Amino acid sequence: MKTVAIVGSPRKGGNCDILVNELAEKLEGEKKIYYLNEIDMNYCEACQKCQTGDCVQDDDINKIVDEMMEADLFIFSSPIYYGQMTAQAKTLVDRFYQVSQNPNKSLEGTKVVQIFTQANPTEAFDAYIDSMKTMPFGYVGMDVIDTVVARGAMGKGENDQLASAIEQIEKIGNDLL
Repeated sequence: MKTVAIVGSPRKGGNCDILVNELAEKLEGEKKIYYLNEIDMNYCEACQKCQTGDCVQDDDINKIVDEMMEADLFIFSSPIYYGQMTAQAKTLVDRFYQVSQNPNKSLEGTKVVQIFTQANPTEAFDAYIDSMKTMPFGYVGMDVIDTVVARGAMGKGENDQLASAIEQIEKIGNDLL
């Protein structure tokens, strides 16, 4: 199985990073983890060139999208900041436009595991998180197979607060083997 994982948190070694690595360690096959805060990425310019060719942006997101098109599993992680994914994660998601517009590109059938962390201990952001199944992932033909939400995970590497999320990740990892 080929897996591409995204850590959309600007905090390396933080909760998203811990959870993504926890899942990646359980999986067999080729794995690539990208830290969006460390890559070269540009915004979609809505130039429409992707309808007939590749995205005009010369950056790392094109490489990530190409790898995603070959992957069996995509792990998407982001902390929830002010009720939404981080700006880094949103920039990647906006660049999925190149897939939705180009008939020669497809993410159809790629399985997705969503991992979100949030300082808020409640289910306040669940509607937003649930909507991610259809937009952006379902819109480009991806299949969200599971969602992990670590609520109340405020500090960096707060393993006590991550315990139930890690349990869920262990189950997902076993199911994917």
